[in-house]
Amino acid sequence: MVKWIARVYFKTFHDFQVEGLENIPKEGALLIAGNHLSNADPPAIGAFAGLVRDSRFVAKKELFEIPGLGWFFRHCNYIPVDRARQIGDFGALKEVVSALEKQESVIMFPEGTRSKTGRPQRPKSGIGFLVYKTGVPVLPVRIQGTFGWPWVRRIRVKFGRPMQLQKDELLEPKAQYKQFANQIMDSINSINI
Repeated sequence: MVKWIARVYFKTFHDFQVEGLENIPKEGALLIAGNHLSNADPPAIGAFAGLVRDSRFVAKKELFEIPGLGWFFRHCNYIPVDRARQIGDFGALKEVVSALEKQESVIMFPEGTRSKTGRPQRPKSGIGFLVYKTGVPVLPVRIQGTFGWPWVRRIRVKFGRPMQLQKDELLEPKAQYKQFANQIMDSINSINI
């Protein structure tokens, strides 16, 4: 119902288009990774990806403390992440790994937070760690036009093709986490809308 409401909202109040839904695998473990420009990004990506399959979200833990919204996030099995931890939130990473081991789809934003300028940011290593540990495919998705939401008109979402990243036995794992994260972010930013 929530996804349906989000789809109606975006189609009614914005010049909204989505492409690439056929690229979303209908089953199997999957990380959907997108750029992050505004609070509109998670519902825009999730509502339309939801036409193909349900996904869990990784969201900052502060959102779980908001009355009503926190209940909704917990009810929908969102995964809280503490972004203040210096070396990463291992509890959140463990929960994502568990979801992927159950063949679920998880949506996350490699940049870790919204862009304050509308320009791409450097990714955090967390998504690279997850790919390194699980070997799951990553589906890049690019959203354009949400910076400044809700005072924007034209919004585009485009899902790329799934990518499978390969380990390099000659590199240290931590170097590969960053390398994988950069490859994923490059793939997101290279999607032409």
